Amino acid sequence: MTKVKRWIGLLLLLVCVLLGIWIVQDNPLEVPVTLLGFSLLQLPLGIWLLAAFLAGSVLSYVASLPGSLGQRSQARRLQRQLGLAEAEVKKLQSASSND
Repeated sequence: MTKVKRWIGLLLLLVCVLLGIWIVQDNPLEVPVTLLGFSLLQLPLGIWLLAAFLAGSVLSYVASLPGSLGQRSQARRLQRQLGLAEAEVKKLQSASSND
């Protein structure tokens, strides 16, 4: 199963790279960009578009980290509680079968 996931991930990466190349070639006009009062390099519009998309993707991933980490810790805690409850049930079942 992990090989299938790896191949799907590589295929998606290849598609993204090809789309990026396509976007850069379709938008070759060099534009000046000013960010917070600072002039940045004059690059093709396609590169600026890809940079903005990547920056948004990274920011959304970073913003979602606290929630996902909280869910993981809650899942671990609940898994521990489930293990303790199952052990208690087995203990009670063995005690009732001995009586």
